[in-house]
Amino acid sequence: MSVILYNRSAVRYILYMAQPKTVPAFSSFPVGAAEIAERLRVKPQTVHTWRHRGLMPEPRWTVSGQPAWDWAEVEIWARQTGRLQETDIYANILQLEGTGWEGDLDEMRWSRIEEK
Repeated sequence: MSVILYNRSAVRYILYMAQPKTVPAFSSFPVGAAEIAERLRVKPQTVHTWRHRGLMPEPRWTVSGQPAWDWAEVEIWARQTGRLQETDIYANILQLEGTGWEGDLDEMRWSRIEEK
């Protein structure tokens, strides 16, 4: 039988690394006009027009001289004004996963349900 000796700092490090890690939730998510336009499926110029007409929330930050908004605020505003078009969540998941899957979404949904 062999015995491995560790110094105390190594043991503390191992115990520290074994603890579950928590990731803080984002309190805000900055987006520019291009990201807002993409998410709301409009042209970037439309976002600028809404801003200049005072129709949308004020930007919270300026990044490299350009306005930036908190996405949560913009999303609430867009839902209240009917500017946010609901999308297929499964298509968004596939896009985020980067699978490049081009099959039938209904078939994919059922296959995921059956796996559970």
